[in-house]
Amino acid sequence: MKKKILIVVAVLVVLAIIGSALMSGNEEGKESKSTTEGTTVGESGTEETPTESETAQETAPETESQKESFEIDLGAGNYTVGKDIPAGVYNLSAVSGSGNVSSSNMFSGGLNEVMGNPADEYSIDSFSNAKLENGVALSIGSTLILNLQTDEADTGSVIPRSEPGAEPIDLGSGNFIAGTDFPAGVYTVVATGSSGNVSSDNMFSGGLNEIMGTGNDGFSISEFKNADLPEGTTLTISGTSVQLIQVGE
Repeated sequence: MKKKILIVVAVLVVLAIIGSALMSGNEEGKESKSTTEGTTVGESGTEETPTESETAQETAPETESQKESFEIDLGAGNYTVGKDIPAGVYNLSAVSGSGNVSSSNMFSGGLNEVMGNPADEYSIDSFSNAKLENGVALSIGSTLILNLQTDEADTGSVIPRSEPGAEPIDLGSGNFIAGTDFPAGVYTVVATGSSGNVSSDNMFSGGLNEIMGTGNDGFSISEFKNADLPEGTTLTISGTSVQLIQVGE
């Protein structure tokens, strides 16, 4: 009987040792898991813990756009929001002259108006809350000088046009094809002769159709900004001469 008791005790001791070993292994596994969470393996193969600055960068919110007051006077030309002017909700006022003002989002917060100073039965002298978002094209025609003002311009997102540095191109009366008679591109068109008409066959999509001249007759303009003359566009000059000065796109 005594021998049997000793055998049972020995078995219990062995089971206790095995149970203790299993529990110790589980605890080591848990500790290993807790130390590896949130770490990365470096080039040397050792574990690296993220620094406080790295953690802050991962959780930092996106930088908000810079908002500030902005005001500018613009004459005849095509102006791209985000390049030539910052995005914003603008109040527009006619400073002098008259002409059409339109934006490519005219049916969704923009405008399409005849504006002038003084206003008359055909024109208005002010327009409030024109929503001009990045990428919108604003076109101003004829002799109008237009003032744009906003208290919350998104100046931080403006990417100005580049400077091509190309030599100016002088053209007289005639029909000239972009890409053949002069390089295709975006141009400031400057009058160098007496009053005449200057137009392009894409006048409703980034081109122009203006009376231009060097005289101050109240009908003609001396320059037109950012005329887009892509490959194959025909530029027609009648009764005057102009100089094309390339600008960035």
